[in-house]
Amino acid sequence: MDSEFLFFLAIFSGVMGLVFFGIAIAYRCPACGSLTHGFKSDKVGDLDTGHAYFVCRKCGDKQLKGQVAADGSVMWHGGGSGNFDKNGDYTGDAGGAFGDSGGGDGGGGDGGGGGGE
Repeated sequence: MDSEFLFFLAIFSGVMGLVFFGIAIAYRCPACGSLTHGFKSDKVGDLDTGHAYFVCRKCGDKQLKGQVAADGSVMWHGGGSGNFDKNGDYTGDAGGAFGDSGGGDGGGGDGGGGGGE
């Protein structure tokens, strides 16, 4: 029984490794190619222009990915929402490849659907 479990665990680990590698390749930084961009990027909002950006932590490349309202609430182009407080800190969806497309406190990336607050 133990050898069957170890075999299953080895197969499962290999499959999950391939899934995470695929996510890293698909959501890498378009400017520098950083594979961590899909999991760790910063979300930055500009209240004056109403634009929300994802910023690569490695090279600083900014990509317009959402709209910010005057009260700091943001709607991301790929779905999901969140808020920027007065200090510029972001709170909201999980981000990353598993959330919307961004980083900040919850991850990073350029991906799919996105949860709520």
